[in-house]
Amino acid sequence: MRQATFVISAGRGGLHPADAAIAAEPNIQRLSIRQIDILDDGTGIVLYASRGDLERGKQLLEGRDDIYDVDYVGETNGVTLVHFEPNDTVRDLLAVGRSQAIALDLPIECLPDGGVRVTVIGNDAAISQAVDDMPESLALSLESMGAYDPDRSDPFASLTERQQEILLTALELGYFETPRETNQEEIADALDVSTATVGEHLRRIQAKLIPSVVPRALWE
Repeated sequence: MRQATFVISAGRGGLHPADAAIAAEPNIQRLSIRQIDILDDGTGIVLYASRGDLERGKQLLEGRDDIYDVDYVGETNGVTLVHFEPNDTVRDLLAVGRSQAIALDLPIECLPDGGVRVTVIGNDAAISQAVDDMPESLALSLESMGAYDPDRSDPFASLTERQQEILLTALELGYFETPRETNQEEIADALDVSTATVGEHLRRIQAKLIPSVVPRALWE
């Protein structure tokens, strides 16, 4: 099984005019697309994770002829559900995923320039054919390709056995509660290791897990 990560861009027009309008709004940051699909009636649905003035984003979209409905939850960090009229680019792009034996690794990362970073999973032939089937209006660049790594979408599995043990013990004892219900010394005593070992592993755990749960656009 193989995975390939691509950056997809449609230039100034974006993947969809409504998406381009949000990408161009300085007070809103598109973080990821959690779900996108074409419904039986031919309209589209997309679920965004975003940051910034979400109400402003709703106002921008509600004034468009290609948007049917918009709703969101959250304040400065939230999720927005958009019911929209797909353009040819979106229809053709989603058709690629339905015509080839590939799986889309969600969520899709949104990029500041209006493009997206997407990872697909399949065999070499299916991925290659999917690339050939991409709409000509899109600019596609391959970032990486290799054996499928399930740990990519399962951050906990990327930790070592010792790191998992320390993390689970820290959670059980309330280390991450507010206020904290334990400290590194008590975690060390529970596992019969040194406090220095617990501290070092907790630092490594955070270094691994934080980039996997915080969108790249917020820390790069």
